[in-house]
Amino acid sequence: MAYKFLDKLVETIDEHESWRLRDCLNLIPSENRGSTLMRSMFMTDLGNRYTAPDHFYRGTRFLDEIQAVTEEIARKVYRAKFADVRPLSGHTADMAVLLALTSRGDEIVSVHPDNGGYPGITHLGLGHLLGLKNRYFPYDVEAVNIDVPGAAKLLKSTDPKVVIFGASFIPFPHPTRELSDIGGGVRVFDGSHVLGLIAGGEFQDPLREGCSLLIGSTHKSLPGPQGGIILSNDEEAFSKVSSKIHPGIVDNIHLNRVAALAVALLEMMQFGKAYAAAVVRNSQTLAKALVEEKVEVRGSRFGYTKSHQVLLDYGPEEATALSHRLEKANIISDDGGRLGTSELTRMGYGPEEMREIAGIIGQVVRKRSSSVVRRQVRALVREFQEPKYVLRSVPRVS
Repeated sequence: MAYKFLDKLVETIDEHESWRLRDCLNLIPSENRGSTLMRSMFMTDLGNRYTAPDHFYRGTRFLDEIQAVTEEIARKVYRAKFADVRPLSGHTADMAVLLALTSRGDEIVSVHPDNGGYPGITHLGLGHLLGLKNRYFPYDVEAVNIDVPGAAKLLKSTDPKVVIFGASFIPFPHPTRELSDIGGGVRVFDGSHVLGLIAGGEFQDPLREGCSLLIGSTHKSLPGPQGGIILSNDEEAFSKVSSKIHPGIVDNIHLNRVAALAVALLEMMQFGKAYAAAVVRNSQTLAKALVEEKVEVRGSRFGYTKSHQVLLDYGPEEATALSHRLEKANIISDDGGRLGTSELTRMGYGPEEMREIAGIIGQVVRKRSSSVVRRQVRALVREFQEPKYVLRSVPRVS
């Protein structure tokens, strides 16, 4: 019986990898492709071991060193004085921030989920669970960004304990510098989507624009393992947040994940500038080419995008219907009308391919036969099977 289930499990994984990696264009902005070296870290003994800050477990001297080295690399990549790689996700990093810096009944300010804000920190998620009063930035829908005059007025008239920049839909830099000194509250940037761009010197630099904390997921534009990170140059704010991680939020930090993150950060140290610039270039090329294909794209007044995201200008029902048609054509997106270029860039696609992909998407929008489009997608995808901007294994010296 066990082998029957094992056979089914292995078969299903093989089918998934064959389809998603060799037949599909992956345009989900929340995903990326890890390098072979990074993925190999998951298969080590690290995944079976525990550590703890109080050294309750013995035999951890190498594990402790792996965490310390990874945090040192993170500090260098993001030019931060402090780093904590223990959060298991961007969401747990958000949770640590709110548990450390707020109390029940306090106000926090963020982007409303209707405007692309991350639902996990709003009245739909942690805001409700922690008894917080969620307030939301006024938003300029045409600019796809926070409305600065309206936000300044809000911050002056309220008393938030935490002000969170960053969002799930984020084609343009947020006005962190412009709003850094207005009103109270610790400034936090949730960079879950744009940490890879920030590492490469693109998009914006929150820790030098008035934010005390830069937090987020490590697997979106940053091509690392699924996990979270906290970065800061503010010792007081960092200490408060970091102190909440263990044992309140995370016990076992999954050292195989931490080692994999170290590899991804080293790849950003080595190749991040070129990678991040290529991501933004590909996004802008894709957006402009889609418009030429009569596909509606948001943010036209500002050049469509400065991130890894291209936001299609369709309502919820139409966007969902389009995502289903795209999937039938082996183009993987999400129901929000977001397209992401991080993974394609990581696999070596450039502007020429972005224009070709825009043409393929245009065919789907015009409802051309899915089977015809699938053949075009497969032919393109199979030309790009090796990740770029990656480190190779270094032979050990005996």
